[in-house]
Amino acid sequence: MLQVTCPVRIDISAGWSDAAPFVNEFGGAVLNAAIRQRVSATLKDGKLINSLEKVPGHSGLGTSGALRTAYIVAANPILINNKIELIKRVHTFENAIVGQRAGYQDQAAAVFGGVNYWEFRKNGGIHREPLTKQQVKHLEERLLLVFTGEGHISASVHEKVFEGRRFIRFIPQIDRMRIIAGLMKKNVHNEKKMAELINETWELQKKLHPLMETLSMKKIQEYCRRNFLAARATGAGGGGCMLFYTRPEWKRTLSREINELKGKIKNIQVIPLKFDYKGIEITRK
Repeated sequence: MLQVTCPVRIDISAGWSDAAPFVNEFGGAVLNAAIRQRVSATLKDGKLINSLEKVPGHSGLGTSGALRTAYIVAANPILINNKIELIKRVHTFENAIVGQRAGYQDQAAAVFGGVNYWEFRKNGGIHREPLTKQQVKHLEERLLLVFTGEGHISASVHEKVFEGRRFIRFIPQIDRMRIIAGLMKKNVHNEKKMAELINETWELQKKLHPLMETLSMKKIQEYCRRNFLAARATGAGGGGCMLFYTRPEWKRTLSREINELKGKIKNIQVIPLKFDYKGIEITRK
């Protein structure tokens, strides 16, 4: 039996610029982090079995990209030998074969793990700049990940933003999100600046589609507003998870407030957040 596991991710800056057609015309950039929640694909008796394990489905954590990465490597383990090409192969599989519009960042985090600044260039090149554990300790201490209780289908949200000529209206917002990724990398230790950039990103995300911010998201932010500095939806938004940037001394209170909402918001939960530095792993049993 062969099992392949991959971490899912949080996008600390927003995605969007890593997806076509934007990435093909302008190139994209994302600051993201693999986290210790994993998905798996197991090859047993000639059959491939996928598992989300403890990751909520449709969570905005890049689950489908991580699963497809695990699936493809379980079917052909030699692909793990060239990780950059593996990212591109999964991207092609998702977009050209499955027909699901998706960017590069999900499988990039699943393959390499860690906290990375990514540049996805319009010529197809991929540049990775890893941040050290010491550099991102500030982030790990201040981020709280919350599943809002509402699942989303990222491909559907992407289609609504990128359909037809609608995409042209959003070029300035997506380009600004691309720039913010680089600014976050430079200011990762700066609490004031990071809060400003995360909040700006959320405002940019909400301009992409009126359903980007769901009713549950609004309720959570209103109820907890005194105990965080910034918040935004992960992934494509419109449900799934939210990322809260807070102070270490506020984090426990914020987590308690989220738990208090369980009677009002079905399936809401705090997801443990620790960064994963292992990336994709193969186990033979």
